Amino acid sequence: MLFHTPNFLIFMVLLLLPFYLWRKGRIGLLAVANIVFYGAGGLGMLLLFMAVTTATFVCIRLMRRRGSGWLFWAGVAVNVGNLAFFKYALMLLGTAEALLGFPLSVTPLVTKWLTAESGEILMITGISFYTFQLLSYLIDVRRGAIEPTSSLVRFWVYVALFPQLIAGPIMRGGELMPQIEDLPDKRVRWEDIRFGIQLIFIGLIKKVILADSLDNIVAPLFAESPSLTPEQAWIAAYLFGFQIYFDFSAYSDMAMGLGRMIGIRMVLNFDTPYLSASPSEFWKRWHISLSRWIRDYIYIGLGGNRKGALRTHVNLMAAMLISGLWHGAMWHFVAWGAVHGALLIVHKWTLKLNRFGLVERMRSRLWYRMLAIAAFFHIVAWTWVFFRAESIGAALDMTQKMVRADPAALFSHALMPLVAGLFALHIFEYAIRHHEALSARIWHFVPAPLRGAVYAALVFVVFYFMKGETYEFIYFQF
Repeated sequence: MLFHTPNFLIFMVLLLLPFYLWRKGRIGLLAVANIVFYGAGGLGMLLLFMAVTTATFVCIRLMRRRGSGWLFWAGVAVNVGNLAFFKYALMLLGTAEALLGFPLSVTPLVTKWLTAESGEILMITGISFYTFQLLSYLIDVRRGAIEPTSSLVRFWVYVALFPQLIAGPIMRGGELMPQIEDLPDKRVRWEDIRFGIQLIFIGLIKKVILADSLDNIVAPLFAESPSLTPEQAWIAAYLFGFQIYFDFSAYSDMAMGLGRMIGIRMVLNFDTPYLSASPSEFWKRWHISLSRWIRDYIYIGLGGNRKGALRTHVNLMAAMLISGLWHGAMWHFVAWGAVHGALLIVHKWTLKLNRFGLVERMRSRLWYRMLAIAAFFHIVAWTWVFFRAESIGAALDMTQKMVRADPAALFSHALMPLVAGLFALHIFEYAIRHHEALSARIWHFVPAPLRGAVYAALVFVVFYFMKGETYEFIYFQF
């Protein structure tokens, strides 16, 4: 069920009316709403999700008993096995056959299991997100960071909370479960509802006006990647970078807005990442909840930076390879993760230059930061080629073209003003988000009739764009 459809609007109205009127029944209402929301994608997916959730809950409840530590690993196996089979089995079997040079007898059977009646390969919507959320709860309970809930219903609400179920943000037990426990006694303020509607509307603008419109340009460019000029290859990379940002941050904005409307605050998932001056800063501002998950449960779990420089670099690369594989069951996603791992390692090397006072002073200057942002934006745009291309070979082919680009021809390209405009919009979003109080005061200097006219115009434009084809969110496939 997509957020930007009439069905979801009806779903929300039917939920919110009793939710606001019947406080004591809120957790039960959300439990049922989660079933309806996820079940709209198919009964089989819902039953699988509920079975994995129940099995994990049982492991969590019993694993701290004496002699029951093995149940932690059983819970991990259930979740990792579910993800590995439904998302990676065909990829791994195909790779094994390519390496061995002959077909495996098990491949047709697995393919049959993972193929829908329509003949398409099954995609379990949101499986990567709910798997990481379940694993984080398991690990946090084992570490003693949180106390496990005794209620399967509350646990289901935590794991399957519909605003963030399909594409995050990935919430930790310590962040979300206390809010769920407090729902029956919490008063949802009008200010939260109003701010939630504002976030949803911002998300709709990003999705239906910006991301979906960019897809009409980006998709043909990547479809014709072998025949692109070097300048067109850069334009494709730039525009896809903005498309995936607007698409994914739109979902996160709407998820946070929906959460506010039911009295739940979700973690920030994006913070204008293209204004980053380094790889480490980028991963503090892009898909923040996943970056934290990878850092806390993989990078630190492997030893982090506690076992010497070489081990630190190995841990960084392992974490980013897993991040790439998490995004999709294709090797070009792994390559994308490897590229970002290499960038993080090189960035760590360059930090050693800070021991020279001149370098440290230079890096503290505004002009240096502006140059670093411009340079790193181009590096990130290039890495998106590995994410969007159909294969590693196609990504490398585009990379070769991008190296040969003529800067003068690139910056005079007909679509370059669009790229510049999108970057300016990104800066504007940063200014609004980081100076909300000042922005609100400035906005309220505008006469009320004019503000109303702007709101009405934006609503009209959003509904106009929603009349066309409805696009799924890009991260639904992950």
